[in-house]
Amino acid sequence: MNQVKKYITRVTELTAISVARLIKEKGFTPEDFLDEEESKAREKLIDQTGVDAMYTALTDIPFVLEVVGSEGRKHIHQYGESLPTLMGTFGLGKHQLDMVNDVVEGSKAAKLNSPGAVSVIAVGSHKGLMPTPLDIDYMDKLFGPPQLKGRISIRNPVEENLAEVVDTFKIKPSEINVVMMDRDRNAHYINACQKFGVNLILIKAGDFMPSILSCTDPRRYNKGIYLIMGIGGFEEGVMAVVAAKALGAACETRGWSADPEITKRYSKVWSVDEVVSGKKEDCLVSISAITDDNKWFNLSGVKSKEDGYEVATLTVDDNGVKLHKQEHH
Repeated sequence: MNQVKKYITRVTELTAISVARLIKEKGFTPEDFLDEEESKAREKLIDQTGVDAMYTALTDIPFVLEVVGSEGRKHIHQYGESLPTLMGTFGLGKHQLDMVNDVVEGSKAAKLNSPGAVSVIAVGSHKGLMPTPLDIDYMDKLFGPPQLKGRISIRNPVEENLAEVVDTFKIKPSEINVVMMDRDRNAHYINACQKFGVNLILIKAGDFMPSILSCTDPRRYNKGIYLIMGIGGFEEGVMAVVAAKALGAACETRGWSADPEITKRYSKVWSVDEVVSGKKEDCLVSISAITDDNKWFNLSGVKSKEDGYEVATLTVDDNGVKLHKQEHH
């Protein structure tokens, strides 16, 4: 997997550089006021730039990657058309793996050159990652540190899970950080967390990075105790489950749709091994920062150098979570 890791991190780094260059060349800033059409066009431009860069970077890999999920498809329900996505099979060789990607996770941040935009690839064994179903775009999620594996469940009442966290770590409710998408569909989770007295962190977009944080061992990484609850994007969910399997984290999920009839078909709770059925040692997530991520892992965005660019990349595999910076000339 060392060779795979080298090539996959190179792909996300080159993608991050291309998108960062676009942001700089176009002069995107947090002060830009965009109407709906301008916002849509800018996101599409950002995603297309990322897709083109990732496609090019994947063409010469010495193993085979089959894409089974790519973020962007669900925008057809928001905009009436999908944003550019990267699908297909790439590379040559006997070694085969599956991948799910989000070429630009946090495109809403990227279009305003705000913190939180990254490029992500998650890799697993061939036929070992759950493909994105055609009829749902979202996933109901519960992620927590390894110490909570087998102790919390998405089937349980929220209060029961939170009480288990208090008991396991011997802490006060206020020391539990619960991150959740600020959406009406998560109202019952939000209400329960508020009543229990946790530190509830409601976010407007992007539950992937805090999902990775929630999978880490707080005693090893000194980041505090984080949980992810509630409904967010499907592909982001699968990528986070790859990290959960690599790190031995607590994790259960299930499909969700705004259509109650469709949701009924996804009442089954998925374990980590049902979403990521492949080998733990094949699990890899590569996350390269496009803009600064000063909320979850303090990643610095792409930096221009005299003769190239410096990119910060976070990798997750069965050896743990590691941050490195790489220069590209």
